[in-house]
Amino acid sequence: MKLQLRALFLCALTFLGLSLAHGAPKTATLDDLKKLDIISLVPGWLPEGYHLKKVEIHYENADGNEDLKGKFPAYSLEYRDGKKGKFTTESAHTGIGDRNLDKDERAEESQFDTKRYGTVYIIYFPPGKSGVKHRIVANWIEDENLKAEKTKGENAPRIKGRYHGVSGFGMTLAEFEKIVQSLHPVREK
Repeated sequence: MKLQLRALFLCALTFLGLSLAHGAPKTATLDDLKKLDIISLVPGWLPEGYHLKKVEIHYENADGNEDLKGKFPAYSLEYRDGKKGKFTTESAHTGIGDRNLDKDERAEESQFDTKRYGTVYIIYFPPGKSGVKHRIVANWIEDENLKAEKTKGENAPRIKGRYHGVSGFGMTLAEFEKIVQSLHPVREK
């Protein structure tokens, strides 16, 4: 029995080590994001009580899979209010799926326009335009680098361009829209 437990423990440690060595996100800071050669979006406005809780950087291969040796950096940010409120941003180089799917048939869809990123489509729950929402998820936002790279053709390489996903939890639609309207690159040109 002891031998089986010891073998199981060693297997678990080996698996954990392999997982960490193959692209596990590294904890970072906003200053680390400024050093990346990509656009990282941060909010200029947050509801009262929200603070940055987590910054992670990971690397992707050309196919979008994470890999420690990947050459395409991506990031994720998490802001919280200490209660149920949370706002997240994440980026992806490629291989993105649809963020606007919700398994709950009662979820509603809407959209709003931004000056910087165009129309943002959202899905949220519970339904209704007023009140705090459990979950608000927006479609992928294309940054200026991605838009510029796409003008070179559908098969042109995507090097600096990223898709950015934003989500809100425990907030109103108005708060979510105000945060998204305030998004800007962490490192302005």
